[in-house]
Amino acid sequence: MYSKLQGIQLIPVLRKIPYELCQELVKALKDGGIKAVEITMDSENAVEMIREVKQQNDGTLVVGAGTVLTVEDCEKAIDAGAEFIVSPSLNLDVVNKCLEKNIPVIPGVFTPTEMQTAYSAGAKIIKLFPASSLGTKFIKDVKGPLSHIQIMTTGGINLETASSYIDAGAQIVGAGSDLLKKEWLQSKNWEAITNEAIAWNRSLHK
Repeated sequence: MYSKLQGIQLIPVLRKIPYELCQELVKALKDGGIKAVEITMDSENAVEMIREVKQQNDGTLVVGAGTVLTVEDCEKAIDAGAEFIVSPSLNLDVVNKCLEKNIPVIPGVFTPTEMQTAYSAGAKIIKLFPASSLGTKFIKDVKGPLSHIQIMTTGGINLETASSYIDAGAQIVGAGSDLLKKEWLQSKNWEAITNEAIAWNRSLHK
C-alpha cells in the first residue's frame, strides 16, 4: 500500500496555491526531479487541483492530499484521485477510512505515544509536525525504540537543514514555503522553482 512512496525523500507541500498556477508549478517541480506532491485541502479548489494534477501526470507523479482533518475531506480527496493522505494531527477515523480504501495515510503526531498509536492503527508512516520544534535529536532518540516506524518531517525545514533530518533517521521531508517561495510564485519564476527543487534533491541524496 505504501510502495508508491518508497524511495521518495522530498514531497513539496502545495498550500493555498492559486488554482491557475497549479499545473505550471507542478511541471516546474517535475523538471526539478520531484516525484510526489501534496496538495492541501485548505486550498481553494483543492479537489479540482488534485483531480487535474493526477490526470495530467498519471504514472509520472504521485499526487496526495494534505491537511486532511475529517473523514469527509478524506473521501473527497480519494474520490478526486489522491494516492496518499496526510494530516497535521492524528484522527483515527481518517486513518481507518484510508485503510478501508487501501490508501497510504500519514497522520501528524508529536509524541512517541502518538507515533505508536498511529502505527498500531495501521499507519506505517507518520508525519512529525511541526518537526523544527522537536529537532533532529528527537528523531535520532525516538528511532531507538521505534525504529519500525517510518517518519516524514514537515514544518520549519529549509534547504540548509533538510538533509540533517534524513541523516537523523527520517525517510521523507515535506517542504512548503521554503521550497515554493512566494515571490517566485507571484512572478511565475518557474526556472527558480525548478532549480530550487534540484538543489533540495541534491542535498538529500548527497
